[in-house]
Amino acid sequence: MGMFIISNLVGSTIQITTLPLPVLSTLQASGLVFNSICATLILGEPFTRWSLGGTMLVSSGAVLIAIFGAIPEPAHSLDQLLQLLGRRTFVIWMILQLILVLAIIVIAGFLARIPSISSTPRIRLFRGLAYGSISGILSAHSLLVAKSAVELLVRTIIDRINQFNRWQSWAILLGLVTLALTQLYYLHRGLKLVSTSVLYPLVFCIYNIIAILDGLIYFH
Repeated sequence: MGMFIISNLVGSTIQITTLPLPVLSTLQASGLVFNSICATLILGEPFTRWSLGGTMLVSSGAVLIAIFGAIPEPAHSLDQLLQLLGRRTFVIWMILQLILVLAIIVIAGFLARIPSISSTPRIRLFRGLAYGSISGILSAHSLLVAKSAVELLVRTIIDRINQFNRWQSWAILLGLVTLALTQLYYLHRGLKLVSTSVLYPLVFCIYNIIAILDGLIYFH
């Protein structure tokens, strides 16, 4: 747990300040490789040819996106971030994401309340993948909010223009904490139902796709 917290606080903070969002999310594909190795060595989960092939494909795709998607971008001020936040395209995108997450929660919760099928392997797998999908979506949005918060911090330190003298900046930080804790909660619920070697690649793929779309839509 300590390794997880330190790597995310230190490693992610450095990455966020130096990389655009599409590159930042895809480079984290390296975690898939170590996840497959550790799931086998520590948890005793099987490592098949399909596991190897899937890990290599996802990692290779992520590296290609990171190489060809590197676009330099400046740090934004609070006014610029709020202007991007209010764009109609981004608002519609976030509303659709909210509807999707709520629909998944309702369906997974409904299946859990049916005693005759809730304990069957197929339903347990479906519910675990559903919770993992929610975790991936929320994790991508938390990365977007973290990127915005770090940009405000960079502008405050480098330009010496305080970006945290308005309530909107603190609302961004509150949103970051809320999204981060919520995605961890659903990741935990998913891991109680599905093995790590199955759930983590799914979460990563969904997180990757949503994070790329977030960066393209939000930062225009």
